[in-house]
Amino acid sequence: MLSLVTAQATPLNFPNPDRGNDERLKVQAIEQTRELAIKLGLNEADYIRVKNIIFQKLIAIQEVQDTYAKNPELQKKKMQVILEDYNQQLAGALSAKQHKMYLAIASVN
Repeated sequence: MLSLVTAQATPLNFPNPDRGNDERLKVQAIEQTRELAIKLGLNEADYIRVKNIIFQKLIAIQEVQDTYAKNPELQKKKMQVILEDYNQQLAGALSAKQHKMYLAIASVN
């Protein structure tokens, strides 16, 4: 019985390196969403949707960077797909007016 309890408790004793990375990406998503919330006038529901979209984009970017680190050409293609998907999701989450403002902001950056 003791070995069963120990085996189940062991994973809790070791930090998960991905967990720290996820937390870092969550913080980045919050920061980026706050900026957009101010610039686009996001309400609470918009904020949550946009934050989730940004977080998923950041995770996908990190995965592509890790997976294709030794293949810059393929990495660039994969990044383009991620950004196209991100822009499409964002367009669906924002009002037409907010999306127009976002496109204006994005073209400056």
